Amino acid sequence: MHLANVLTTKRDEVMARWKDIVRGTLDMHAIPTVELVDHLPQFVDEIIAVLQAGPPPPDDPLAAAETSTAAEHGTQRLRLGFSLDAVVREYGALFDALVATAAAAGAQPDPAELQILFGSIITGIAHAVSEYTFQRDAELRRQGNEHFAFIAHELRNPLASASMAFQQLKESGSLPDQRAVAILERGLHRTAELVDQTLHTARAASGIELQRRPTTLAALFADAELGALPEAQARGVQLRVEVSGDAALDLDVRLIGSAISNLLRNAVRYTHGGVVELRGRVANGRATVEVEDCCGGLEPGKVEALFAPFVRIDQQQSGFGLGLAIAKQAVEAHDGTIRVQNLPAKGCVFILELPVAASAATLPR
Repeated sequence: MHLANVLTTKRDEVMARWKDIVRGTLDMHAIPTVELVDHLPQFVDEIIAVLQAGPPPPDDPLAAAETSTAAEHGTQRLRLGFSLDAVVREYGALFDALVATAAAAGAQPDPAELQILFGSIITGIAHAVSEYTFQRDAELRRQGNEHFAFIAHELRNPLASASMAFQQLKESGSLPDQRAVAILERGLHRTAELVDQTLHTARAASGIELQRRPTTLAALFADAELGALPEAQARGVQLRVEVSGDAALDLDVRLIGSAISNLLRNAVRYTHGGVVELRGRVANGRATVEVEDCCGGLEPGKVEALFAPFVRIDQQQSGFGLGLAIAKQAVEAHDGTIRVQNLPAKGCVFILELPVAASAATLPR
């Protein structure tokens, strides 16, 4: 196509026109030319390649360049502080520069060529905007996690001091045996629990490097059982713990330990009498943890909402609805999976699976 030949020989002129068009909308002196131009020359080459391929097929009238640079361009513009509308206007300016350069060279693009130019610009905008928003939202989530983690961390020390002072007063007999004292103790405990959950949530979602160390399912289960036992006894719930084919696991003990603990305590909380089972096994390169409760099963449509933050299936239960969300984030941070199997009229089985290193040695039963 004639337009492809013109653009091939006048690509530098296209970029010069583009810079003139965007001048005034950007501080040209604040951005080095190499960063300002960025991936646009390669994007023009991609458009030229499509023009050389000929008219688009009838069933794809907006056939456009398969760009490999627009997404990188969006990321780079975010880093430079460009607004999203400025990114879109850049591509509009490039279309104008392409058409103006062709006209100055005496070329008259036919409708098929203009269609390819338009389709390519739209595709470039879509890819650049998609990556820009993805990276921006990821950064906002990271900053949000850091913010929550900072607040939670700052609350830990005064809360620990208050809890310690309360226990000292209680043990010395300085506090009356009244309902208000029990409420205060429960409030301190629940606040400490929320702070710890917030820290675990922020850490699991932040994408930071996991602090892995060796452990076993038996060790993880022992800690989880110890934490759930007081509430289980108070509710008349029997705990059954079983591990088969244990192996040495290399994982972030605090995150996975918190996930298992949350699953077990959640099962106890929703079981009113009966048995809660915690089962674990290592086989075929996977460590599997199952927590089965007697909650009576889930109503239709409730399974999908279980792992969302701040969602409580039973509104009569206390808590913040973070336990299952924390478990999901912790497991996914280890490239594992977590799901729930509904047992209508009986209960639920939460199934957690983690990859096991090939070198992990199976421990004797």
